Amino acid sequence: MNYLTAGDSHGKYICGIIDGIPSGISIDEEYIKKALAKRRSLAGRSIRQNIEKDDFEIISGIYKNKTTGMPICIIIKNKSNKRYPNKFIPLHGEYFGALKYKHDDYSIARERLSQRETAIRVALFCFTRKMLEDLDIKIESKVISCYGIKDETKFDKLIKKFSKEGNSFGGIFEVKIKNIIPGLGSFSQGCDRLQSKISAILFSIGSIKGVEFGKGFSLQKFSSTELLKNPNFLGGIEGGISRGDDIIIRAVTRPLAAVSLIDNESISDTTSVFTAAYISEFLVSYVLASEIIKKFGSDIFEDIKNSYNKWKKNL
Repeated sequence: MNYLTAGDSHGKYICGIIDGIPSGISIDEEYIKKALAKRRSLAGRSIRQNIEKDDFEIISGIYKNKTTGMPICIIIKNKSNKRYPNKFIPLHGEYFGALKYKHDDYSIARERLSQRETAIRVALFCFTRKMLEDLDIKIESKVISCYGIKDETKFDKLIKKFSKEGNSFGGIFEVKIKNIIPGLGSFSQGCDRLQSKISAILFSIGSIKGVEFGKGFSLQKFSSTELLKNPNFLGGIEGGISRGDDIIIRAVTRPLAAVSLIDNESISDTTSVFTAAYISEFLVSYVLASEIIKKFGSDIFEDIKNSYNKWKKNL
C-alpha cells in the first residue's frame, strides 16, 4: 500500500489518497465520522477543535459502502481558514523549513508542520483499521504518564493548570495490539523489520521523540537468563517478526512550542499525548494491514481473510 496527503492547516481543504486497499472491505461514512470526532474531542486539545467539524467527502474507491480495490481519495474541509502572521515560533520547525525551501514567510512551513495533517491520515487509515477489525485484530491505546505524573486522576487538573498558564507538557502513551498472528514482518533487510516500520510511522507524528517496544530502554537492567524466562519483555516482536504475543509499544511526546493565543484562537494543544496515542492506533493499523496484504496478498479482502484464517488455524 501507499498513501499521500496534501493541504495546509488553514487552507480550504486537506486531502489524501491511499492505494492498495483490497476490494470488499465493508465500511460506511459513520465509521469515519466517529473516528474524526474522537480525534477532535480528546483531552488537551486547542479551541480550534470547537471550530472544525471535519466534514469530508469520499471522492473515489468506495461503492455501496465497500472498497472497490481502486485508489481511495478523501478531502476534509477546513473551517478555520485564517493564516497566522509571519511570526517565527521557536522550536516549532518553521525556521529550518524556511531555510530549506528559501521561504520568506514562516507560515508556509508552519501550515504543513501542523498536526492538522493527521486528520486526513486518520480518515484514510480507517480503512486499514476496519480491515484489521474484520480479522479480529484489536488495537488500543492509553496514556500512562503526563509531565512525569502517572496518576491518571490528576491528568485533568494538570491540563487545566497548563492551559491557564499558556504552557504545554509532554507525556508517555502505550499502544497494544491484540490477537495478532506470528510471522508478520521480515529480517531480509533492516528496513523490513516490523519494529522499524512501526517506529518510522510513529515518528511521523511531529511531537513524538522516542519509541520503545516491550520493556524497551529498561531491558538494560535484565540478563539474558531473565529474558529467556520472560520473552514477552520484547514486546511481541522478535527478529523483526511478530511473535503472536500482544505487541506493546510506548512513545513519548514533547511539550509543544506554540501555545499562545492569536485572535482568541490557540495555535497549539496544551498536550499532544492523548491525541498522539489515538492517532497512533491508526498509523499502526496501516503498517499491520500492509504486512498482512504482503503475506496473504490478493486484490480481494475475502481471499486475504481466508488465507489469514487458514494460516492462523495451522499454527
